[in-house]
Amino acid sequence: MAFDSRLPAAYQEEGPVVTRIGTDHLVTFDYAEPSPIMLFFQRWWRRSILMLKVGTVVGAVLAYPVMTVMSHKIDDSDVVLSSTQAWSSPEAGVAINKIARELEGTGWAGDRASWHPQARLTAMPAWQKATADALAEHARLLAVMSPVNGEPDADLTAAARLLHGMPGDDMRPRLTSAAEALNRFDTRSARGLATQPDRMELLKAESRLFAGWAETDLADLSAQINAETVEWPASRQDIIAFYGAKARAHVAREMLLASERADPRFSRMPDVQAAMTKATEAWGHAAHMKPLIVSNQPGDGMLMANHLAGMGFYLSEAKAATLELANAIEALPAEDVESVASLDAGLGVAAP
Repeated sequence: MAFDSRLPAAYQEEGPVVTRIGTDHLVTFDYAEPSPIMLFFQRWWRRSILMLKVGTVVGAVLAYPVMTVMSHKIDDSDVVLSSTQAWSSPEAGVAINKIARELEGTGWAGDRASWHPQARLTAMPAWQKATADALAEHARLLAVMSPVNGEPDADLTAAARLLHGMPGDDMRPRLTSAAEALNRFDTRSARGLATQPDRMELLKAESRLFAGWAETDLADLSAQINAETVEWPASRQDIIAFYGAKARAHVAREMLLASERADPRFSRMPDVQAAMTKATEAWGHAAHMKPLIVSNQPGDGMLMANHLAGMGFYLSEAKAATLELANAIEALPAEDVESVASLDAGLGVAAP
């Protein structure tokens, strides 16, 4: 066998080269210990991973309830019409603003998919549905009292129909179309192309309508209070009855205030003005009830109140005050109304 002459002589011998390595010079690691710093970071890493896993699970479990609570919003503040826009029909302006509040806020809860947090709510859907129904009934009343060629106003009739939801239909497009119909009516009224109802007659009819709402809500609340089975702190139907009454009370109050602002004659009729103030205050008490949690427990309970009974008390006062307002208008002699109207006309002519 030929070897490369460049290799040292020790590598040019034939046969395998065996190197013997003894065990006496090997270093044993039986008693070696890891660094304290390494142990610290190892424990820290394991705990961090564990906390991350636990946090992920807890966050996933709690996120949905938190989002459900955060999506609940009921705006029962006063409706303030913009001073930059002159409303020929203040009632239409109030209705449009009420619709815009629900659509521009957290949205219409009834339109949400079953997985959406708002689909788990009870109070907000009840408030929104009752608001739309109340606005529909008021629009229908206004349509009847603003006839065109002997027929109820077409735009107001369309608005009333759209505000009443249909099973399976999304409410957002219906509400948007209803607001557009109400705006068309107001525009036509400003141009003299729509019939404006007599303010006194409209207020009297509104008072009767709102008193009917109070009577219906009182019956619903009484049925829930006297139910054989009472859940703690309140059942789903209890919450629906409470917030439905609250929504109608808010609509009634805002419409009464709109009528008061629209006709200056009321301020020159002491009996009517006093009855109007009493009615708006009574409806305001019902509209502005804000329990953190609705309770339908016995009224003599030490801790939990009966909010349904409280709402019923305010509605009873609102009903009585509203009927008193209607009776005060009905009791006005025709010559008094005409004299006040002629006085207003004279002041308008004399004004620079």
